[in-house]
Order: sequence, then C-alpha cells, then structure tokens
Amino acid sequence: MKYGLISYDYTTNLGNEIQSIAARRFLPQIDYYIEHEKLDQFTGDNVKMIMNGWFVDCPTAWPPSDSINPLLVSMHFTTTTKNKKRVEAILTPESREFFSQYGPVGCRDLHTVDFLNDNDIEAYFTGCLTLTLDSGDKKPQKDDGNDYIVVNMENPDELISFLKQKTDKKIYRIQQDMMPSFKKAFPGEMPKWLYNLTSFYNSKEKFFMAENLLKVYENASCVITDRLHCALPCLALKTPVMLFNERGMKERFDGISQLLLESTIDEYKSNYNIFDVENPPENSQEYLKIRKDLIKKCSEFTGHISNSCYSDITTNELIDKNTLILSRNAIETRNYFKEVLKLYEKTERKNNKKIKKQNEEIEKLKLELEKQKALNKEDSSSISKVKNRLFNR
Repeated sequence: MKYGLISYDYTTNLGNEIQSIAARRFLPQIDYYIEHEKLDQFTGDNVKMIMNGWFVDCPTAWPPSDSINPLLVSMHFTTTTKNKKRVEAILTPESREFFSQYGPVGCRDLHTVDFLNDNDIEAYFTGCLTLTLDSGDKKPQKDDGNDYIVVNMENPDELISFLKQKTDKKIYRIQQDMMPSFKKAFPGEMPKWLYNLTSFYNSKEKFFMAENLLKVYENASCVITDRLHCALPCLALKTPVMLFNERGMKERFDGISQLLLESTIDEYKSNYNIFDVENPPENSQEYLKIRKDLIKKCSEFTGHISNSCYSDITTNELIDKNTLILSRNAIETRNYFKEVLKLYEKTERKNNKKIKKQNEEIEKLKLELEKQKALNKEDSSSISKVKNRLFNR
C-alpha cells in the first residue's frame, strides 16, 4: 500500500503544515506529497491519505482524484454566503458521490457538521487532528532559567504592552505566516498572476519550520493566541494556552473553542488572574476523549502510529542537501520583493492607463457637450431674432 500526505505549496500559513504533521504521525511512510489545491489531478498509485483540514479553497480541485483512498476526518468546509462557488462545489453530484463512497464525514467543527447534515450528507464531529500531536521521545529540552511567553496574534501590540507590565519574562511575538499577506498589498481578489508567488519556501522547508514552531510552543511557559492551529497544538503538547477569539471565526471554532480558556483583550485586562503568565493555569482535560478517538480512528485506517510527531531530519542534513535555507540571504530576499514590486507596478501602470483613457474620454465628452451647448445657444439666439422681426411688423 502507498501513502500520501497533503502539502501546501500555495500558502504561507504554517498552520496548514501543522495539520499535515498531525496526519503524518499515522503514516508508515510517505510515498507522495499531494498538493492541497491539486487533489483532483493526482494520477499516481492508489494511495491511502488522511484527509484533514480546510477544503474547497479552490472549488475546481474538488472532489479529489479516484486514485486517493481517503479517511475523511477533522474536515472543515467554508460555507459562508460570500463563497458561493465553494458551496456549489461541495454539493455537486460528483461531490455527493465522493462523500457517499468514503463517508460519513468526520468534521473538525460543529458548523461543518450542521451544514453537511442539512444538505443530506452524513457527517459527525471529530474535532481537530492537531489534538493528537505528541513529541514522544523527541520532546525538546527545556532551557532552564530562560522561560518565555509566546504571543501569536494578528494584532498583538496592545496585549504585549499590557503583559510587559505584569512580567519580566521574555515575550516572543510569533506569526504563523512566513511572508506578508499579499491580500493586504492587493485589496480584493488576489491577482491570478501573483497566486504562485504567495509561497516563497518549498514544502520540505515549510514542514521543517512548522516542526520547529511546534517546539517553540511546547517549550514556552505559556501561549496566548487567536490562531486555531496554535491553540489546539498547545493543548496536545500540554502548554498552558489562552485563546482570543476576536477575528470573526465563529464557524471555524464552533465546538472546538469550548476546549480552551477563552477571553477578549478587554476581559483579560480587567481580570488578569484568569491567565496569570507568571503562574498560568493548567489546560482543561476535556480534549482527551477527542484525542483518544482520533488516534484510534487514524491508526486503524493506516495500521500505524509513530511515537513522536517530529521527524528525524536535522537542520544540518537539510542544509547539506541544499533543500533548506531558513535565513534567506538579504540579496535573495531583496530580489524576491523586487519581483513582487515589479508585478505591483505593472498592475498600477495598467490601472493608470485605464484611468487616463477614461479621463480623456470624459474630457472629450465635456468638449462635445460644450459645443452642443454653444450650438443650442446660437439656435436660441436665431429664433429670438426671427421672433423679434415678426413681432415688430
């Protein structure tokens, strides 16, 4: 039997790799890395694959290839009204046949369960596969006397300023996105010609960095985050964690956030003792049943479970093979951003040309309007003169 693992060449969010690292623990070997946005194009040997994570980001890639034999577990589908094409892709006859063949569908959140069941697709709640993460015999060594706090949030400045008043521990500001969001540079829909530039690192590099990110979480004295795939791994790795659920992600967190200590910045500032970073409370144990059920389901599907979610590969080995440069050199980074800026400037020039042409057309219409007004004025004057002559007779 061959085995496949989902890779994410199209995105910079290491949270995706963290989900695949959770799945990797149950694979006896990886024969294929299958790109998340090209699941429909896979033509290799028939493979078993744990299909967990966020799906139908690209509607044309759904449903997956017939060469994939999936375990549908810990799945999330975005079904908001603004994603009409995604919803349509989930409910096509081909998609329904896929769910019927491999279902019932194990869902990461209750929102997805309700959506599928409401559309006559059998589904049930499993929680997230990242709850099964375990460092096992590869547990990273704690650095005594060097306790640190991790803040992984979209807008962390206010919280970090507050925490600095409460502790002398080091505070590390961490983000799971490795590059700036191009969606911020290009408001609205990302240009298609920029899509392939959203990931500067290859999948091997990103898996390695995601592993090291997990080790940072595991070694922290505590973590505060608004990221789902930071909070849930912290539960699994037994790092005290608090979730700020303020990013409008209710559908993604439904059924999961209850496992975590939740707060808002305002609530936390008014009641700091709920998560004193000098002496953080232990996590709730409610996730353990979900963890146990997921481990059983995945290990029965593949017949395998590794002691640790971490791989054996080292930084030196990757560098020796020239597959990893964690600290991209300044010249390469500058060149990369130059290319992005060129593309941006190209778009700007196109837009400016379009605006210039529109303005020229507007000016032309204005001149024509003025000419017409002048003609109308002359006609009006001529008519008045004729009227005057007739009246004077």
